[in-house]
Amino acid sequence: MDKKTVLVVSRHPHLSDVRKKVLEQAGYEVVSISEPEPLEKSCQDHKISLVLVGYSLTPAEKRRVAAEAMKFCACPILELWDREPPRVRIDNRIFDHYSLTAEDFLDTVNTILSGISR
Repeated sequence: MDKKTVLVVSRHPHLSDVRKKVLEQAGYEVVSISEPEPLEKSCQDHKISLVLVGYSLTPAEKRRVAAEAMKFCACPILELWDREPPRVRIDNRIFDHYSLTAEDFLDTVNTILSGISR
């Protein structure tokens, strides 16, 4: 079985590195970008199983990244929040996560990815 690849979009290098380390230790491949612009290329160059949108993006940027990811990556999108998400979901491919523990974060990723066969 191929490793699943997670695309991490985050402007905060330290948080991106921590997420990458947690995901790689769990057996995932990780591609990290700090700006949403290379998202299309990342989706074309890699078999992305999940797009992970970090805390460091504003709600408007998260919506933009999610819209772009839905166009270019045929996978679920997990938005990370440091508080209760501010809006109601209109697409069932977008998930929210707002716990700050690594274990809970990884459990959420595993739960989302266990439902797909990529």
